[in-house]
Amino acid sequence: MKIKENKIQQNERLKEICSVKETNYQSLESLLDSVKAKKIKRINYHQQKIVDVIEKAIK
Repeated sequence: MKIKENKIQQNERLKEICSVKETNYQSLESLLDSVKAKKIKRINYHQQKIVDVIEKAIK
């Protein structure tokens, strides 16, 4: 049960951060889902993709 509660809290916190930084939550959520799906094989590619999207959204 605590895992589900943590996941909910993390998602709520991410939504708060996105609203403060005026970033699209859905785009970050889709990136996180893609990382979960292909986490082991191509982690460096996904990390760079997430960083690029965040930096673009912040500018």
